[in-house]
Amino acid sequence: MFSRDVPPTDAVAVALLSLSRDPVPDVRWATASELAAHFTPAFREALLDLVNDSDCDVRAQAAIALGASNDRTSAVTDALVSVLDHGEQLVRLEVVYALARRDDPRTDDAWEQVGELPPGFGEVDGGGQVDHRILGYWDYQRRHRSPGSHAD
Repeated sequence: MFSRDVPPTDAVAVALLSLSRDPVPDVRWATASELAAHFTPAFREALLDLVNDSDCDVRAQAAIALGASNDRTSAVTDALVSVLDHGEQLVRLEVVYALARRDDPRTDDAWEQVGELPPGFGEVDGGGQVDHRILGYWDYQRRHRSPGSHAD
Protein backbone atom coordinates (compact mmCIF):
# COMPACT_ATOMS: atom_id res chain seq x y z
CA MET A 1 0.00 0.00 0.00
CA PHE A 2 2.85 2.41 0.81
CA SER A 3 5.63 3.01 -1.66
CA ARG A 4 8.08 5.85 -1.45
CA ASP A 5 8.83 5.53 -5.15
CA VAL A 6 5.39 6.65 -6.35
CA PRO A 7 3.01 9.37 -5.20
CA PRO A 8 0.38 8.11 -2.77
CA THR A 9 -3.05 7.26 -4.08
CA ASP A 10 -6.01 9.09 -2.61
CA ALA A 11 -6.78 6.03 -0.47
CA VAL A 12 -3.23 5.97 0.89
CA ALA A 13 -3.33 9.71 1.62
CA VAL A 14 -6.59 9.34 3.53
CA ALA A 15 -5.17 6.36 5.44
CA LEU A 16 -1.97 8.22 6.39
CA LEU A 17 -3.87 11.30 7.54
CA SER A 18 -6.11 9.08 9.62
CA LEU A 19 -3.13 7.23 11.12
CA SER A 20 -1.54 10.56 12.06
CA ARG A 21 -4.44 10.97 14.51
CA ASP A 22 -4.37 7.40 15.83
CA PRO A 23 -4.65 7.13 19.63
CA VAL A 24 -1.51 4.94 19.80
CA PRO A 25 1.67 7.05 19.91
CA ASP A 26 3.76 4.39 18.12
CA VAL A 27 1.38 4.55 15.16
CA ARG A 28 1.62 8.36 14.99
CA TRP A 29 5.42 8.09 15.29
CA ALA A 30 5.65 5.66 12.37
CA THR A 31 3.26 7.75 10.32
CA ALA A 32 5.41 10.89 10.60
CA SER A 33 8.18 9.51 8.42
CA GLU A 34 5.67 8.23 5.87
CA LEU A 35 4.08 11.68 5.69
CA ALA A 36 7.49 13.19 5.02
CA ALA A 37 8.20 10.75 2.19
CA HIS A 38 5.57 12.48 0.03
CA PHE A 39 5.47 16.02 1.32
CA THR A 40 2.09 17.31 0.18
CA PRO A 41 0.38 20.36 1.72
CA ALA A 42 -2.02 18.09 3.63
CA PHE A 43 0.86 15.95 4.91
CA ARG A 44 2.75 19.09 5.95
CA GLU A 45 -0.26 20.20 8.02
CA ALA A 46 -0.44 16.77 9.65
CA LEU A 47 3.27 16.97 10.53
CA LEU A 48 2.78 20.46 11.94
CA ASP A 49 0.06 19.00 14.17
CA LEU A 50 2.34 16.12 15.20
CA VAL A 51 5.07 18.58 16.28
CA ASN A 52 2.64 19.54 19.05
CA ASP A 53 1.74 15.94 19.93
CA SER A 54 1.41 14.95 23.58
CA ASP A 55 4.05 12.23 23.11
CA CYS A 56 7.67 13.45 23.07
CA ASP A 57 8.82 10.73 20.65
CA VAL A 58 6.09 11.66 18.17
CA ARG A 59 7.04 15.34 18.46
CA ALA A 60 10.68 14.45 17.81
CA GLN A 61 9.91 12.28 14.78
CA ALA A 62 7.66 14.97 13.30
CA ALA A 63 10.33 17.63 13.84
CA ILE A 64 12.97 15.45 12.20
CA ALA A 65 10.62 14.80 9.27
CA LEU A 66 9.83 18.50 8.86
CA GLY A 67 13.49 19.41 9.19
CA ALA A 68 14.46 16.97 6.45
CA SER A 69 11.94 18.51 4.06
CA ASN A 70 12.74 21.31 1.67
CA ASP A 71 9.85 23.38 3.00
CA ARG A 72 11.15 26.85 3.86
CA THR A 73 7.88 28.37 5.06
CA SER A 74 7.71 30.23 8.33
CA ALA A 75 5.13 27.71 9.57
CA VAL A 76 7.72 24.94 9.36
CA THR A 77 10.66 26.93 10.72
CA ASP A 78 8.54 28.29 13.58
CA ALA A 79 7.39 24.75 14.40
CA LEU A 80 11.00 23.56 14.43
CA VAL A 81 12.00 26.37 16.78
CA SER A 82 9.11 25.49 19.09
CA VAL A 83 10.58 22.00 19.55
CA LEU A 84 13.73 23.47 21.11
CA ASP A 85 11.87 24.14 24.35
CA HIS A 86 10.80 20.54 24.92
CA GLY A 87 13.04 18.37 22.80
CA GLU A 88 15.87 16.11 23.87
CA GLN A 89 19.43 17.11 23.02
CA LEU A 90 19.61 15.08 19.79
CA VAL A 91 16.29 16.51 18.63
CA ARG A 92 17.56 20.03 19.34
CA LEU A 93 20.65 19.17 17.26
CA GLU A 94 18.36 18.03 14.41
CA VAL A 95 16.55 21.37 14.66
CA VAL A 96 19.85 23.25 14.48
CA TYR A 97 20.74 21.31 11.33
CA ALA A 98 17.35 22.04 9.78
CA LEU A 99 17.59 25.74 10.60
CA ALA A 100 21.17 25.93 9.31
CA ARG A 101 20.09 24.34 6.02
CA ARG A 102 17.45 27.06 5.75
CA ASP A 103 19.86 29.86 6.70
CA ASP A 104 17.45 30.80 9.46
CA PRO A 105 18.76 33.63 11.66
CA ARG A 106 17.71 31.69 14.80
CA THR A 107 20.33 29.00 14.12
CA ASP A 108 22.96 30.34 16.53
CA ASP A 109 20.41 30.67 19.34
CA ALA A 110 19.24 27.13 18.63
CA TRP A 111 22.84 25.91 18.80
CA GLU A 112 23.14 27.45 22.27
CA GLN A 113 20.13 25.39 23.36
CA VAL A 114 21.77 22.13 22.27
CA GLY A 115 24.16 22.36 25.18
CA GLU A 116 27.49 20.64 25.59
CA LEU A 117 27.73 17.44 23.61
CA PRO A 118 29.42 14.40 25.15
CA PRO A 119 33.17 14.05 24.51
CA GLY A 120 33.79 12.47 21.12
CA PHE A 121 30.20 12.98 20.02
CA GLY A 122 29.85 13.17 16.28
CA GLU A 123 33.20 11.62 15.45
CA VAL A 124 32.71 8.77 13.04
CA ASP A 125 34.91 5.76 13.86
CA GLY A 126 37.60 8.03 15.32
CA GLY A 127 38.65 8.81 11.75
CA GLY A 128 38.18 12.53 12.00
CA GLN A 129 34.81 12.60 10.26
CA VAL A 130 32.24 14.71 12.05
CA ASP A 131 28.48 14.34 12.41
CA HIS A 132 26.64 15.88 9.44
CA ARG A 133 24.50 18.01 11.76
CA ILE A 134 27.55 19.61 13.33
CA LEU A 135 29.08 20.12 9.89
CA GLY A 136 25.83 21.76 8.78
CA TYR A 137 26.07 24.22 11.66
CA TRP A 138 29.73 24.97 10.91
CA ASP A 139 28.84 25.60 7.26
CA TYR A 140 26.11 27.99 8.41
CA GLN A 141 28.65 29.83 10.57
CA ARG A 142 31.07 30.15 7.64
CA ARG A 143 28.33 31.50 5.37
CA HIS A 144 27.31 34.08 7.94
CA ARG A 145 30.69 35.10 9.30
CA SER A 146 31.16 38.81 8.94
CA PRO A 147 33.90 39.89 6.52
CA GLY A 148 37.21 40.30 8.26
CA SER A 149 36.38 37.94 11.13
CA HIS A 150 38.64 34.97 11.75
CA ALA A 151 37.81 31.36 12.46
CA ASP A 152 38.54 30.10 15.96
